[in-house]
Parts: sequence; C-alpha cells; structure tokens
Amino acid sequence: MNSNQALFAEWVQPHMASLKNTALRMTRKKTDAEDLLQETLYKAYRSLNQFQPNTNFRAWIFRILVNSYITSYRKHIRQPQKVRFEDVEEFTLHKHRVEIPDMSAPAVGGREYFFTDDVHNALIKLPYIFRLVVLLCDVEGFTYSEIAQMINCPMGTVMSRLYRGRKLLQRQLWTYADQHGYISEKTRLKK
Repeated sequence: MNSNQALFAEWVQPHMASLKNTALRMTRKKTDAEDLLQETLYKAYRSLNQFQPNTNFRAWIFRILVNSYITSYRKHIRQPQKVRFEDVEEFTLHKHRVEIPDMSAPAVGGREYFFTDDVHNALIKLPYIFRLVVLLCDVEGFTYSEIAQMINCPMGTVMSRLYRGRKLLQRQLWTYADQHGYISEKTRLKK
C-alpha cells in the first residue's frame, strides 16, 4: 500500500458507515447503494490531489457521493424501461410470495422498531430532491451551506427543499404519530 492509499484509507474510514447508509437511503436498493459507494470511493481516490488538506474531508467526499447519485439518477430516468424475461413468464403466486412477519412475537426495541420502519418508508417515498436534502441535513448533520455546495444550488433552495421535505414527511407520518400517542389533543384540534 503506497502513502496515498494509506492516507486515503485513514481519511475515509471514519465516514464509511455514514456513506453506506446515505447511499442506501438515496438509492433504496442495496446493490445500487454498493455501486454508488464504489463509484464515490473511486472518484474520490482518483481526485485525491484536488482535496485541500485541513479542510472538511467529510463534506468533500459527501459532495462526490451526491454528485455521483444525481448523475446516475439522471442517467437512469433517461433509459428506457428494462424487463427481465422471468418477469414476463406466466405469473405464479409462489414466485412472488412475500413472507408476512409473525406479529405475535415481541418486536425488537418495542415501539422504536416500528417507528424506524415507518420513518424509513416515509423517507423513501419523498421525491429525490427533497429526500436528498432531508438526508444530508437531518440524518447526516450537514449545514445548509455545506449542502448547497454539495448539490450546487443556492442556500435558499436548500432551505426551501428541506422545509417542503419535512412537511411531506409530517403529512405522511401524521396518522402513525396520532395512533401512537405522539400528538396531543391540542395539536389534533388545530389540524
């Protein structure tokens, strides 16, 4: 391992879990997230000489992740739909069966287990421009200015998208919050 590889590995290692999680939330598929992460690491290593030491490496590599995601997303929506041969075959229920979890078994972590799933499902339903900003701000903790640099748009646009994304999440999670007692009677009457 040469000195550049060792230095790169040292800088990347503390951010790997966060990069993986963000890639998975962006793409919604494990294989796509792995591809996105691999592409991000390749691009970051290839352009390591452009990184200025003593600056924010985390923001720099996340910008590469975001730009790679946007590029692949735009490329994906321009491609015609692809259908696998297996999907065209005669439809049979046993091929497309979904396992239903045993709801009588105690849930791991109690309410938090279901809350995590509901929030995750609501988050992945957001349009990608809102999902991206909500992930970077509320999950990864980047500032508005860092996000604006990453997605190459004005800070006001970031704030607007974040506000709208949070409102969409709030609407999607309202029923869940009401059912689980997170909403007070006073708040319920205001709605």
